[in-house]
Amino acid sequence: GGWGLGLSLVRQIALRHGGRAWCEAPPEGGTLFAVELPAAPQAEATRA
Repeated sequence: GGWGLGLSLVRQIALRHGGRAWCEAPPEGGTLFAVELPAAPQAEATRA
């Protein structure tokens, strides 16, 4: 059980970082949840 906030929060976080989150129902069954975020510029990636 829960309040169903998880996916909504993930979507909002992704959007605020310039990305997106979505779900799909493939014809073979199951559910696919995906998050896509833009790559960090090279200078930022080396500092992390």
